[in-house]
Amino acid sequence: MSYTKLNKEIEKYYKLNYYDTLAKVKGNHKMYLNKYNEIRDIIVKKWIEEKRYKELISCAHGGWFTYEEFDKPLEDYFVKENLFLYFKFLCERDIRFRIQDMIVTLKHLQQYRSGQSKEERFEFIEKNKYFMIDELKPLLKLLDTYISQIKKMNQKEYLKIVENIREKVCNLSVKKSGLKYIKHKI
Repeated sequence: MSYTKLNKEIEKYYKLNYYDTLAKVKGNHKMYLNKYNEIRDIIVKKWIEEKRYKELISCAHGGWFTYEEFDKPLEDYFVKENLFLYFKFLCERDIRFRIQDMIVTLKHLQQYRSGQSKEERFEFIEKNKYFMIDELKPLLKLLDTYISQIKKMNQKEYLKIVENIREKVCNLSVKKSGLKYIKHKI
């Protein structure tokens, strides 16, 4: 719902400030998109000043914008301002969903290779370029980035929890019950 609010504010701003060029730009998709992104950044800055963090996080979770354009600047802002709860709320969702997907994949692999040890299954994954490996590396990178941001915010207890989760993800021993610590809501 917040994306709809953001989009309406962008359109309203555009009409108020660029109405005479609206018809020209509508025909040129690239020019329209550049102007849209420029105005989006203005509105996002305004929402940050108004402390409309939940709505911004909702827009980020909607996945309407790229990580580099929307989520990353928001993460950096939360870290800079030491708004740890909002930072957690923004980041944990993607991490949790990716880990849950990995757990489901591991469960399927365990089902179909039930006679093998964990090491043999891991070897099978690596040898056959199983889907998991393509997903594991970006997940580990995401967790590493998250950990480095947490360190900047000096959250030692939570840092230990996330590092433990990262270790379990790395050795493919993470369980769904281990994700109870990253289900933050505001």
